[in-house]
Amino acid sequence: MRYVLLLLLCGTLQAQTRFILDADTANEIDDLYAIAYLLAEEGVAWEGLTSAQWQHYRSGDKTVYQSQHLNVELLTLAGRTDVPHPLGADTIMGEPWGGFQPRDSPAAQFIIQQARQGADAGAEKVVVMCIGASTNLASAIALAPDIKDRIVAYVLGFRYDTTGGYWNKDEFNIRRDLNAANYLLDAEGLELHVMPISTAVQYTWQRDSTFARLDRSGPIGQYLKRRWETNATEDRERVMWDVAALQAFLRPDQATEIEVTTPPENVQRRVWMYTDIDEDAMQRDYWNRLTTYE
Repeated sequence: MRYVLLLLLCGTLQAQTRFILDADTANEIDDLYAIAYLLAEEGVAWEGLTSAQWQHYRSGDKTVYQSQHLNVELLTLAGRTDVPHPLGADTIMGEPWGGFQPRDSPAAQFIIQQARQGADAGAEKVVVMCIGASTNLASAIALAPDIKDRIVAYVLGFRYDTTGGYWNKDEFNIRRDLNAANYLLDAEGLELHVMPISTAVQYTWQRDSTFARLDRSGPIGQYLKRRWETNATEDRERVMWDVAALQAFLRPDQATEIEVTTPPENVQRRVWMYTDIDEDAMQRDYWNRLTTYE
């Protein structure tokens, strides 16, 4: 039986589930909204927030530092700099034409350390969720293959056709490090859960109603509102991809998963795929939490 089923208790996760969030925070605004939701989460032992790169032809070559800056900024505002927040890799795994050479970084070493922690004592596996490119997680496993069975991996990315069972890798997060994505798909023995954007797209928020709620959510709400105003200026609505992935994990009663086979070009094995979310329940849950920051 898959690992997450062992953690279910009345629709929520048991306390002390070990959790690391890996985020390309400076890429789009929804990473910050996801982190803000996690700040008050009591169902996990939040062990770290790592920064991910999101390089593309217009982004420059310092994207991981931009993500790191925002991680520190929000943690400082929330008074949560006690959460470890190591810097991730600044470029992809391998080379642009392929390869699985790992990118060592403080984030990769942190994942290795947390995965190994308590292994001899039978401690729980650590959950690592990548809501951007999966460079740091894939590199950690490539650097230390012994941790593969000590991790439960969650990634946001891909598209998936549930009718035909077709995968599509032509998607932003996956294209930011296709090598890392393929490495995780090929990693036999690694429990892998995928939130495809074809499912997460259901989670769309309207700007006006979002701003009204943020105005009732204290300094954190004002920070998130300013981020939308300055970095998504023209958007009257936003798909909250990253928030959907996080809430689906934390509130499994609000999402549906099935087992599927990896793409034909990858090692053939079974992984978990989200096929539906209860976006209305998710949004109610989100705002019930954010208004506590008032």
